[in-house]
This record gives sequence, structure tokens and C-alpha cells, in this order.
Amino acid sequence: MNRSRGAIGALVLSLAIVGCGGASAPPAIVSPSRLPSPTATSTPLPTATPVAGTLAELASLRTRVAASPDDPVALRDLGFALLQRVRETADPSLYSQADEALTRAAKLAPDDPLVLVGTGGLQLGRHQFATALETAHRALALAPSLVAAKAVEVDALVELGRYDEAVVAAEELISLRVDLTSLARLSYLRELHGNLDGAVAAMRQASEAPALAPENSAYVTTLLGNLLVHAGKPDEARDAYEAALAIVPDHAAAIAGLGRLAVGREDLVEAASRFEKAAAILPLPEYVIALGETREAAGDLEAAAASYDLARAETALFKAAGVDVDLDLAVFEADHGDPAAALALAEQAYATRKTVRTADALAWADHRAGRDGEAVRLSAEALRLGSRDPLFLYHAGMIALTSGDEATARRHLTDALAIDPGFSPTGAAAARAALAALGSSN
Repeated sequence: MNRSRGAIGALVLSLAIVGCGGASAPPAIVSPSRLPSPTATSTPLPTATPVAGTLAELASLRTRVAASPDDPVALRDLGFALLQRVRETADPSLYSQADEALTRAAKLAPDDPLVLVGTGGLQLGRHQFATALETAHRALALAPSLVAAKAVEVDALVELGRYDEAVVAAEELISLRVDLTSLARLSYLRELHGNLDGAVAAMRQASEAPALAPENSAYVTTLLGNLLVHAGKPDEARDAYEAALAIVPDHAAAIAGLGRLAVGREDLVEAASRFEKAAAILPLPEYVIALGETREAAGDLEAAAASYDLARAETALFKAAGVDVDLDLAVFEADHGDPAAALALAEQAYATRKTVRTADALAWADHRAGRDGEAVRLSAEALRLGSRDPLFLYHAGMIALTSGDEATARRHLTDALAIDPGFSPTGAAAARAALAALGSSN
């Protein structure tokens, strides 16, 4: 359920840099010595065009474009606003509209680096990471100090698994500007490398930084809550989720965070209520899957199956909109569908980018398909950066258990539950059952 920031549920995050200078599909940090401490802000530099993505803003921009169809700035701003609207509604049909606006803007103003930033954000949202990296480099060639272009580069490098290069790019980003954009990426790089305290510190500072859209501030505050859960501070996490809801009432990600806390308390009634509300507000497969797993853990298999069917339908909509869903669908099918299909999807994702997330997905698909030799190798690859992602640890523990390595299984499963007992209703239940069996076998 906790698909973190690299899955379909994180597509909203990968668009945050577009038009708002907010946080995008974040990276992280190897060690405090590799990236400077975010203590001072350098000379302010432009990030991107300040558009909000509200219905009123969209209507105004569409009026501008209708009145001046050859105005590249109006088209560019419309593209940004449409991408921000994707963040706020999870409506994949808006991708094509944003693509059209940005393509027209690019033809009229081919040397406008902000148009390229918008295009790069669209490509990140569609999980076209290699293409996004090329676009970022084109923008940086035109404007080397453009923060939003550097942010697209960092995001793309992370999602391609080129972590050392991402750290270098993040150093450059921090040197340009210490703000929500750079701090969120700093936090994610630290998180990926298992530095949770450093990740929390950077995200806490990011949550206090100004943002051009309230939704971006709310989302970053929610990310802080997620990190606080993993840092063993559930009460502070709840405070962060509530703070996000104070910024944007009915913010789906914050409501889902409260749902995960309820799962951790084994309060499946509250968890189901939270996930159902989050999914009604923002129809992302992540929230629908979480609802399905909560229903399954509660023994309502019919309702769970309905949720999983809905998640497949929603995923199909994203795929039809040009989003690469292989990675997300692979994990879902491995958990709740066809192991053979999961394996094929995971192999496709891993072939395009060797990241810790694709390694974990392929490891889990191999495990479900009965190929535990490969699963053990890939599971170790998924943990190679030192990530404390409870889903990775759960997968590693179950793979080790099947492979006969009880000591490793016990360690990873114990860690997964200690870090976040609400990482997945079904996964947490399976982990507890496995640990109970291991205990009774001694």
C-alpha cells in the first residue's frame, strides 16, 4: 500500500515543480557531508511560472489563449496550470491538454527554458524519465541557473537509478537556492539512503518554506508526516497530517496518512473510512488499493475484490493517458493478481531503469512466481542504498523466509513493523503471522 514517491500515487509529487517551484518526485542524500546543510538561501532565482491550477485560473488562461492563440506565455502558463490541476484532481485526461498547450508554446518560443521545464514536468508525470532528463538538459543549456530545470534533472536522475549523478545535481540545486523545491529533493535523497533523521530535518524546513500553491505546502507537510511515521514519531506525524488539512481541507494524501496510522493501531474501521474518503477526493489507485487491503484484512473479500477491480480501471486510465504504469501494476499484480503478469511487467520496468524500486518490484514478482533465487539477489539490490522503506523490508523478509534464511527474515520483518506497522494492512498482517510462526518454531 505504501508505494512511497516512485509509484502512480506519487505522480502528483513529480509534477509539483511545474508552475509552482514546489517539491517534485524527490531524491535524497548519501550523507550530510555530500550535500551542504540548508541553512542559508542564495540570491533568489526564478523557479517557474506562478500559476495555481484552480478552475478560475484555468478559465482565465483559456480566455487568454482564445484571445491570443499565438501568445507563447499564455500557452505555457496554461500548460503549467493544467499540470497543477492533475496534481489536485488526478485526472489523467488533462495530460493531453497540457501536452497540446506546451507543444504549441514550444513551437512559438523554442528558446523559452520555462516551456521546457513544463514539458519536463509532463514527462516526469508520465514516467518518461529518460526523455525528461534530455529535456532538463536542454533547458539548462539555455538557463544554467534555472532552479526548476535543475529540479527536473535531479528527479529524472533519481528515477533512472543514477543516484551518484543525482547527488551531484542536488548539490548544484542546493547551491542555487534553498527552498521548498531543493529541500524536498534533499529530503528524499536522504530517505533513499536510510538517513531518516536528515530526511525529516530537510522536509521540516521544506514544509516551513513558502510555496506558490497551498496544495504544494500541504503535500510537503504530508510528506513530513510520512517521514515522522518512519522515524518512530506517530504523534508528530498526526500533527503534520492535521497541519496539512488546515492548509487544504480534505487533502487526500493527509487523510490517507491518517489511514495508515489507523492501520498501525489495527483500527481497520477507521482506516477504511480514511482511505475511502481519500479515494473519493483524489481517485488514485494507491488509495483504492489501500482501501481494498484494509477490507481484505478485515475479512471482507468481496468488497476488497471490488476495490481491486476499481484500481485496475483507474490504472488503465493513466496508461491510456500515456503514463508508464508497468512498475506500479507489477507490484499490484504480484500482491493481488496474476504472478505471471506481475513478472512480465516488473521485467519491463527493470529493463528501462535499474532503481531500488524496480529491483524491489522484480524481486517481489520473482518471489510470487516461485523464483526465489533471483528474488534474493534482487531484494539485496533494492536495499543497497540503505533504504528503510518498510515495504522493501517486508518483501525482503518474506523472500528470505521462503529461501530458508530465518534470521534474515526475522530481522527484516521485525524492522518493517517497527518502522511503520501501518505500511500495508495485508502486508503487516502477513508479517506478524510469519514472525509468530518463526517464534513458535524455536
